[in-house]
Amino acid sequence: MPLLPHIHILLCTKDGEAWIFEQLNSILNQTYRKWSLWISDDGSSDATLRIVSDVISDNPERYIRLFHGPQKGCARNFLSLLIRPELAGSWIAFADQDDIWMPHKLHRAIEMIGRGTGAQIYAGRCVYINSIGKPVGVSPLHHRSHDFGNALVQNVLRGNTLVMPPAISCYLQTVFALTRELDLPFHDWCIYLAVTGVGFVIIHDEKPGVFYRQHSTNVLGASRSNVVRRAKLIYRRHYSDWIDRNVNFLGHISPFLDESNLTLLDKFVEFRKRRGPLSSSALRRLGIYRQTRTGDYILQAMSWCGRI
Repeated sequence: MPLLPHIHILLCTKDGEAWIFEQLNSILNQTYRKWSLWISDDGSSDATLRIVSDVISDNPERYIRLFHGPQKGCARNFLSLLIRPELAGSWIAFADQDDIWMPHKLHRAIEMIGRGTGAQIYAGRCVYINSIGKPVGVSPLHHRSHDFGNALVQNVLRGNTLVMPPAISCYLQTVFALTRELDLPFHDWCIYLAVTGVGFVIIHDEKPGVFYRQHSTNVLGASRSNVVRRAKLIYRRHYSDWIDRNVNFLGHISPFLDESNLTLLDKFVEFRKRRGPLSSSALRRLGIYRQTRTGDYILQAMSWCGRI
């Protein structure tokens, strides 16, 4: 990578007055300096917009743009930024309003993408912090491959860590321009499905680059209380509803998918129609798996209960 690329950071906000200044400050303090920041606010009713406007005024040397989001949820807000025509062919990084970036975050992502060959999308681990910024844990390592069979049943591509080169951002801009009217559950999960579906390489960095804040208003989060929330979402069939919407999304982008992944998708759809019990070994033979053996057993239990 002879020339350092310019990174467009896409940050979505809504009622984030408690955290947004700290996140903006962490972006301003990145060791990697070739970036611009595009912020889409999804209808904040608190002081978020004032804080953002003050930061823009205090940093006239930085290119920071503020947009009004579609107010149709977090996924639609992020994707409305991604598909903006001005960003065609750009390097892209995603950022959440309530996180804190470590100073090396962007520099390390660019460096790791530059080491590889072909199109690669970067994601990484996070240090969990509580609402007041105290570390409370670290996100897990992933010991299994990041393939389409994993993406069908699990999202491990954390949106708040993503960095992607133009080859991938151009593809995703096309994909999401075609599916902009769909009700997608999570933008990062759909990105995971879309990039593995065509065989792009996932970099999952073992070194954390983000402090990922855990609080009561996380969409999912990773704290113990949110694990309980996830279990309730599975029991109440929210998880199977997310899978329904993901499968619908994949149906719309099927012309882009590799033939082998199309075959796997067809098998997965047929399996879900049966909604009968299937052993974890049978799921693995299909090529469908989660990142841990425990996760496979949970997947098997969901199969037995008709919750996939």
